[in-house]
Amino acid sequence: MDLIVRGGRLVDGTGRPAVPSDVGVAGDRIVAIGDLSGCVAPRELDAHGCIVAPGFIDIHTHSDISINYDSGQASAIAMGVTSQVTGNCALCIAFATPAEVFAFEKR
Repeated sequence: MDLIVRGGRLVDGTGRPAVPSDVGVAGDRIVAIGDLSGCVAPRELDAHGCIVAPGFIDIHTHSDISINYDSGQASAIAMGVTSQVTGNCALCIAFATPAEVFAFEKR
């Protein structure tokens, strides 16, 4: 494992109560969950007192507009959002402007 997140309260998205757990990561994959006290990794994070959860999918965003103001999407990242659905209000500004910042949406 490259990273172990230790001692957080794990919320898995199923509706079950949070449970104390360690999370082991190798590369970009979670490879172990549970008591990893017998394991070591070059990088370890102390998550005691914190909630550990999978990334959240925001199904209704206007990030295609806000990307002009915050291309790093800091507000979404701060809320744990790892995936976004945009254009669901038929407001997708990307196709209405030649701005280079929207080139990825025009492919």
